[in-house]
Amino acid sequence: MSPVLSTVFESTWQHATQLVGNRPFLIYGAIGILGWLFWKIIYQLFLYPRFFSPLRFVPGPSLGHPIYGQFVEIIKGEAGIPQRAWVKEHGPVVRVVGPLGIERLIFMKPESIQKIMVSDWVDYPRPRFMRETLASVTGYGLLTVTGNEHKQMRKAMNPAFSIPNLMAQSDMYYEAIEGLVEIVRSEIESQEKPLDGKVLPMYEWCSKATLDIICETAFGYKSDSLHNPHNELAEAYDTLTSLQTGPNLAKFILILSVPGAVRFINSDWAYQRRHWFRKFYATAQLAPLMESMHEIRKISAVMLKEKLRDTNIAASDTNAKRDIMSLLVRARKTDQDSKAGGYAMSDEAMMDQVLTFLGAGHETTASGLAWTLWLLAKDPKSQQKLREEVTPIFAENPRPGYRTLKDLQWLDCVVQESLRLMPPVPMTFRQAAKTDYIDGVLVPKGTIFYIPIRVINTWKEIWGEDAEEFNPSRWLNLPAKYNSTFSTLTFIAGPHACIGKTMSIIEMKAVIAALVANFEFEPAYAGQVPQPTAAVTMKPKDNMPLRVRAVSMRTDK
Repeated sequence: MSPVLSTVFESTWQHATQLVGNRPFLIYGAIGILGWLFWKIIYQLFLYPRFFSPLRFVPGPSLGHPIYGQFVEIIKGEAGIPQRAWVKEHGPVVRVVGPLGIERLIFMKPESIQKIMVSDWVDYPRPRFMRETLASVTGYGLLTVTGNEHKQMRKAMNPAFSIPNLMAQSDMYYEAIEGLVEIVRSEIESQEKPLDGKVLPMYEWCSKATLDIICETAFGYKSDSLHNPHNELAEAYDTLTSLQTGPNLAKFILILSVPGAVRFINSDWAYQRRHWFRKFYATAQLAPLMESMHEIRKISAVMLKEKLRDTNIAASDTNAKRDIMSLLVRARKTDQDSKAGGYAMSDEAMMDQVLTFLGAGHETTASGLAWTLWLLAKDPKSQQKLREEVTPIFAENPRPGYRTLKDLQWLDCVVQESLRLMPPVPMTFRQAAKTDYIDGVLVPKGTIFYIPIRVINTWKEIWGEDAEEFNPSRWLNLPAKYNSTFSTLTFIAGPHACIGKTMSIIEMKAVIAALVANFEFEPAYAGQVPQPTAAVTMKPKDNMPLRVRAVSMRTDK
């Protein structure tokens, strides 16, 4: 060390020693603070969950790692599978300790879910970490707001999702669907041996089709990502979905839980300095997140600006644009002009709805389609039965409407069973805002609830011994214990239930029917195993490769 630095350190040490010597209370204060922190850590990590928690007698897996609890097993495992194993072993009420000694409860019975998600839903909101994580991608729209704001927003949006509007929109699906069929057929015909078909990444193609559909039906915007491999919106969402891994999700939750983090990350200041985040392991993935959201917000702003020009068209005009955002804009104009007053969404809230529709309206449906094709590929008999049902329909009308699709019985069985077995969103969370009894358990305020959608959907107590198997025919004779609201939670239940449920199901039916009428699907290779991600949505990690053959090329047909 240089003489100068040595002198500086010696001088600093002497001054510090003199200061502490003259003020001994500083030493006692520092010792007190350190002792308090040490006690809090020991209490939270070791003592509370073992000896003091009112939930300590609720059955569940071991406490796990002193710091991480069971979190590592959840992140590394397939979505919902560790929770399914715990329910099988411990019953319908399970306590799981997560990071930093934080306890989570799993409730399985319909009565418990009804209380948490329906009757007392205001007292069991989404926890802050979940709202902030969703808001980073979907804005502060219907997915993230709660309480009275959610009630007003939902009420304002309900008419746009009415059956008459969905019936009017169903024809808008088919430009993308026909484009998808054409592309798949071209890929097969380009092979040296077309009869052998071709292995195609079906999730990737389904994602492009559903993005085009949601852009058309929600905004009247033609993204055409199917034919444009460099479409900015499609590329941005491809980047976002590639970030969906368990470890990344854990880092995002930790960062986004910091107050103000979401607004900071979405700010222009942070975007212009995003290269700073790449330099650190913990924040490296924030840079592509910010780049993707910047591009998505830029395109969304253009779409919204175009919609706001439609405000002079009457909401009742049957010749007006029927996309969802046009309906919302015109309905807002009516509310603003009404002397009775009432709730009208701000421009910022409308922008958040654009992000919500884009984020929640295409990836979940794409995942549902990919898993349906996989399950049909593994069950040739069910696939052939579906083909026999839909082929005459498409021969008569290549663009079957809402009523026709709704009335196809086996198609309904296949889609419902796929959504039951492989829900695109495998879990959600709630947090107790009050202390109360649920299923005989005293639940302290602040407790996190893990709502295991995939586990509830495949609970043998309801669905029988084949609950974890693909069996579309079960929907022709539902089990005695089946509850139409709480035995499948794919679209959630209560006030926070998915507003686009009917739209999503009809869209899935239209795409699946068209694909199965034109193609046969098989596993890409012997021993193929599905690879669901363990993140917000359960998409295939490998883009779901399947061998696809054109039905018209089969010599035995």
